[in-house]
Amino acid sequence: IIEGWVSPSRGRRQRFWQGECRRSTLGLQNLCLRPREGLTHPSMIRRIHVLLLTCIRALVGCCNSDPPAKDPQIEQPVASAPTARPSRCQPIGQDYWVGSRSPSSDDLDKILPFATELGDGVAFDGGFAVGALSQQGQGTAFEIITTNRDGTAWRKISAGASHGDADAPRVFSRGKTLGMAILEPSGSSRTLRLARIDRDQILWASEILQDQDESLAYDVVIGKEVAVAVWDGVPKGRDVGAVFLATFDPTTFQKPSKPKVMTLPGTDAEMPRLLERSGGFWLFWLARRPGSPSDDSQYRAEDIDYRWIEALPLDNRGAMTGTAVRLGPTDGHVLGFDVVSLQDDSAMVVWRDDDTPSGSPGGQLFMSRVRLGGVEGPERIDEEHTGVGAPNVMPGWFAIADALGSTRLAPLSPDGKLTDKLLRESLLGSGEPIANHGNDLFVSRPEGTAMRLFVARCLSTAIDGGSQDEEESRDAEP
Repeated sequence: IIEGWVSPSRGRRQRFWQGECRRSTLGLQNLCLRPREGLTHPSMIRRIHVLLLTCIRALVGCCNSDPPAKDPQIEQPVASAPTARPSRCQPIGQDYWVGSRSPSSDDLDKILPFATELGDGVAFDGGFAVGALSQQGQGTAFEIITTNRDGTAWRKISAGASHGDADAPRVFSRGKTLGMAILEPSGSSRTLRLARIDRDQILWASEILQDQDESLAYDVVIGKEVAVAVWDGVPKGRDVGAVFLATFDPTTFQKPSKPKVMTLPGTDAEMPRLLERSGGFWLFWLARRPGSPSDDSQYRAEDIDYRWIEALPLDNRGAMTGTAVRLGPTDGHVLGFDVVSLQDDSAMVVWRDDDTPSGSPGGQLFMSRVRLGGVEGPERIDEEHTGVGAPNVMPGWFAIADALGSTRLAPLSPDGKLTDKLLRESLLGSGEPIANHGNDLFVSRPEGTAMRLFVARCLSTAIDGGSQDEEESRDAEP
């Protein structure tokens, strides 16, 4: 304040010495100068001392004053925590382990090499069933695991020792009938062995000889009049793969028919799948053709073939009733697909398409519906979280593996639409549902070198909520 009064401004100094009065901005003291009074005049010095003492008191009181006490009746604001998303699934019944469990609690040891392998599970009137290939002694053996619908009664059925390169048994069912198939090496070719499962017994029924081929892909479905088995191989006189089909008795699993080729010459087909429909079956396969050569093809690590899906309608005896229809463009890059029957007698096909080299994650998910009148789609599944694994669809449910966390799960409407987001389900972990009775899911989850089997009851209503941090914290739960 004083510096303001003794400003070096010549105009203000002139007015100052003319005897003008100025009021301090703090309103504490009037500073008036009479003519011939300067800053060194005794009266002026006293006024300045009074002003300085007043300012010092004000400053000291301001700094030393305690802050006002908080009123305990006034509620202080609290930062809201993220809302925890409720779990969609809850386990019911008892857990069952196939193989030896790892003693380590490290997450890296939950998925180990040389572990128990499981095939595709099925639901039948008595509950659930799945085939397994596990270590026994110095070798491996085939097993069939069954349980009732609520997972309270488990049964293990031995299906003999494994010889050579073979996958876990594939189980198939219709109503109360339960069967299994094993594809085993047989000299220079392979043999598909069929058997009925009657409680604790394996009743071997028939064998279907396949041609010499390295593929282990096949599928089996029981229909009203016949049971159908399909597989891929290279027929005589062709240079590309084809899909073979054979039928057998749906009750005794005997009297297999002679295999016949279902794909046209020039069609390179592999990975066949079957679905039952009213009046017959749907046969799906993966068609492919070599990629177009490019100028920089010599520098590529691998050739990326074009792959797409085709569907063929069959009658109730396994014979063709039309021509194959194509799902998706012929320049697609299908990595894997899954199929499921819908209530309107159509079939929904979901696949992952990606043109990056093999082993790299990513790609987009697509969906098509197939009817006898034609194909709807493909439609891209515009879901924010589509994981990186192959799609897994069942009646009423959609699941997909996620490399960053637990498997994602979402309910499906009767027309095959997602009714909620694909959210991580910590109960599934790195496992997956392999069969279902409505909202009761039959789940397999790797635990060291063992596989943990259990039944989970899941909510089909929308439960979207919570935060991504909450999902990640749930993934960390055991």
